[in-house]
Amino acid sequence: MEKLRIYSNSLSVTFDSWVISFWGIVLLRMFFEQFSSIKPGEFSLIEMPAIIHAVVFYLATILILMTILMFFGKTNLKEVSTVCLFGFFVICLGPIIDLAVGGVGGHLVSYLFLPMQELWLRFITFFGGHITSGITLGIQVETIFGMIFCYLYVNSATKNKIRAVGAAILFYCFIFLMVSVPSVISFFLPAGDTPVIALVKSIFGSHVIQNNLHPDFTAMNEGLLNLAFDKLMIGINTIFALLASLFLFFLGTRKKFIAIIKNSRPERIFHFLLLFVFGSALASSPFFVNWIDVVSYALAFIAFVAVWMFSVCQNDIYDEEIDRVANPNRPLATRDLSKNDLEIASKIFLILGFASAYAAGHYILFFVSFFLLVYYIFSNPPLRLKRFVGLNSFLVSLACLAIILAGFFLVSPNKNILAFPFSLVLAIVVFFATVSNIRDIKDVEGDRVGGIKTLPVLLGIKKSKKLIAGIICFFFLLIPWYFHLPSLFIPSIVATILSWYFITKEDYKEWPGFVVYMLYLIFLIGAIFLS
Repeated sequence: MEKLRIYSNSLSVTFDSWVISFWGIVLLRMFFEQFSSIKPGEFSLIEMPAIIHAVVFYLATILILMTILMFFGKTNLKEVSTVCLFGFFVICLGPIIDLAVGGVGGHLVSYLFLPMQELWLRFITFFGGHITSGITLGIQVETIFGMIFCYLYVNSATKNKIRAVGAAILFYCFIFLMVSVPSVISFFLPAGDTPVIALVKSIFGSHVIQNNLHPDFTAMNEGLLNLAFDKLMIGINTIFALLASLFLFFLGTRKKFIAIIKNSRPERIFHFLLLFVFGSALASSPFFVNWIDVVSYALAFIAFVAVWMFSVCQNDIYDEEIDRVANPNRPLATRDLSKNDLEIASKIFLILGFASAYAAGHYILFFVSFFLLVYYIFSNPPLRLKRFVGLNSFLVSLACLAIILAGFFLVSPNKNILAFPFSLVLAIVVFFATVSNIRDIKDVEGDRVGGIKTLPVLLGIKKSKKLIAGIICFFFLLIPWYFHLPSLFIPSIVATILSWYFITKEDYKEWPGFVVYMLYLIFLIGAIFLS
């Protein structure tokens, strides 16, 4: 282990090379498992949900392994990530052992679907001696090697056998938890059914199937169930991977981790959450009646946050000179992060965003992709359309529209695009194309330096503030009439007066007007739900 640690530290491993190497190891594992765990009529090599399910499961596994080694070993992230990549080859050993012992299709790998009492017995007896199905002999051997690997690494790094044993035991606990997720979930579902039946009822009682298929597509119930189960487990394993990543980067690169979190623009994220909920409210359809739908909803919003963070990192890379004038506290301007740090963070957020979106449903995947690409052409070369007045605010309005439509079509049983009124589409685009110019008021000096043609740069501060405030106030007064919500007349008048005052005042601050807008949006969402 000492030699492996020294060798790992001597290597120059990029993020891209790490991801490709990990992907190669997982594909090797999947290829061997086709023979050892093949079922009649199964075509896993061309089943995209099954492939992504496996990749996300192993991604969560290696991230948890890295987190355990970081926590107990107290080394550095570069060493841990490289050592774990070498150690992860052990996952190829499982199907080879199963194939050698059981022959082709002799050992069928699956999650554990067991009552809680039997699950507990399997945990304390190291899977209870069951080797031909579920957690097969090969996987059990893999787990033992993983525990030995944890012990050897932590003992080598700390010379502390107690910490080494703790790392090995915690690794076993997490592996057991991950393969037992269906059983653990079923424990919290209504009693009286087996874990399999309880999960099947939950799946067919949710929107997970209709959110992942074309409305005209038909399939056998078993095929639909497999699709839904893959999507569900992709989502749960994505959440595992997210939590492990947060803890891992907090342990390994704390200063950079905090800098990225501080740079997330939390007020924008909260705004996106309100837009997403607003879209859901417009669907006027019961949705949160099933725990799977709640998970899908959470994953959908996680996807938007992740691709937003990708966009933030990319924008900061190409706005470095502008930010030195207009936003000197941004992490690139303060040297808390380098361009390479932001590039790596972008890729991590991109992977998380697409994994979450795919798990949430195909409609979410489309709108997340739309949101991402709109912001990409907004900030990134060669187009970098934020330089052109009118077009820049139009793109921001399309991004806001994408979030609203995602919330709507995730909840709505009617997936036809015309289920969302086109008149409302136009109103949303016009409104946000105007509102988005507010953020340019405080950036006017930096935009002049960077040659960005915004409304405040072209018209001047005073004229642009009055124009923006006037259009915003017009929409505030229009909303109660359009949505037939008389209860909003008084809040609309109050919001109109306050918005005009805060936006046009001499000593302009962005946050008061933003607070008024956010509070009004909350009132609007509440009124729609109550109506």
